[in-house]
Amino acid sequence: MMIKTQLCSAAIAAVLAISMVGGAGANEAGCVTSYDASKDYFPDKVEVKHSAGFSITYSGNTKHIRNDVSGETYVLYQCGTPAPADVATKAGSLQVGNWTKVASVPPKKIALDSAPASAIIEMLGVQSTVAASYKFFAVTSPCMQKQLAELPRVAQSFARKRGLARRVSYDVADAGAEWTFTTYGMSDPQSFALNPDGARDMLGKAEWIKFAAAFFNKEAEANKIFADIESRYTAARDKLTSRAKKTVG
Repeated sequence: MMIKTQLCSAAIAAVLAISMVGGAGANEAGCVTSYDASKDYFPDKVEVKHSAGFSITYSGNTKHIRNDVSGETYVLYQCGTPAPADVATKAGSLQVGNWTKVASVPPKKIALDSAPASAIIEMLGVQSTVAASYKFFAVTSPCMQKQLAELPRVAQSFARKRGLARRVSYDVADAGAEWTFTTYGMSDPQSFALNPDGARDMLGKAEWIKFAAAFFNKEAEANKIFADIESRYTAARDKLTSRAKKTVG
């Protein structure tokens, strides 16, 4: 157990070292104490370059994310600033799909029910925000296994209305979490789907690190990590393409 702990500590230190290259990002690491309507609260932004399956736009104190895979829209606003008055969470009803969900960022505590989100959270170095996980959720990362083993497990609830079964929701309040990262769209207004498998190519899948980063104001870190992935992937691909073009004599 001591060896596993030491390895996890070393891995976390390595990730944090990578993410800190070039300095910390300019986005807020927590809630602000005053609001300026003319301010751009997210100077660090991400841009989707590949067919990832999501889009994101910024405006003042808000981020609008469209998850084309789950069919959901997420409106995120800087913690400590007013929630957008013209947008309401449209989830938790009998409606099926096309939900709009609203949340403040960055969160203090979240729950996990998504293996891709778990891996990205480790890459971004925001493991400390994980406060719970779904009771049947499992991961392969030794570091995250150790962390989740010491945290509460949350259940799922099914509510009924007029004899019809509603979609499942997570009991995150029991663990003090604000919302859950999951892998599918659902009527739970406190869940957000992360779907890299919906991307058309490998770089599109990798680009979902930008999606997750937006929830933690970690766009600067995500841009650095993705740029490194893209560079190494492109170099390997070009090398293989060059070899394939050679004629065997």
